[in-house]
Amino acid sequence: MIGSIDLSVRVCHGDPLVMAGLVALIDQEPGLHVPAGSRPDEGVVDVVVADHACALSLLASASDPTGVAGGLRAPRVIVVTRRDKEGQVMQAIASRAHGYVHQDADPTELMEAIRQAARGGPLYLCKRTKTLFRHGAPRTGFTAREEDVLRFLVNGDCNKRIARKLDIPATTVKAHVSRICEKLHVGSRVQVAVKATQRGLVRV
Repeated sequence: MIGSIDLSVRVCHGDPLVMAGLVALIDQEPGLHVPAGSRPDEGVVDVVVADHACALSLLASASDPTGVAGGLRAPRVIVVTRRDKEGQVMQAIASRAHGYVHQDADPTELMEAIRQAARGGPLYLCKRTKTLFRHGAPRTGFTAREEDVLRFLVNGDCNKRIARKLDIPATTVKAHVSRICEKLHVGSRVQVAVKATQRGLVRV
């Protein structure tokens, strides 16, 4: 099975040079093989190595019964990217990516991630990505409504303005702001805006 035959790996990356490098790197690794074809959904493979955007698109399609997966098992996707904000990592994890490897990581980390994903192992984070969560395991973080409030809060909107935009009571907004402060371990709206921006927790 996995130990006796080559693992097939599809590569999808928006940067042609990076993609060519990944294909060459993976294809020369013993036990790994990159089949012909350029589309990430072209044929069944053991693992897909993709940049952030391609990975999220592929995972979204796989979770949609009308998408490209066509009823096949969801792909095991490893994200290889320069995006290193906590929010970006959490977005990939929430989309059920099987690994997150920074482009500056040691190539052996990518190979470990591919093999671990192929075995159906737990989420793989490269060493650089793990440092983002040295104070705890990665979490999905905020509820959808808290994300809405956070986005307007970072833009400088007051509670009443946020309430009007979201069509909810100002007291509800105040409660959301309080929970956001607790989750970020800060004591003011200004600190929320600074910390959320630094950590990439606000989706543009």
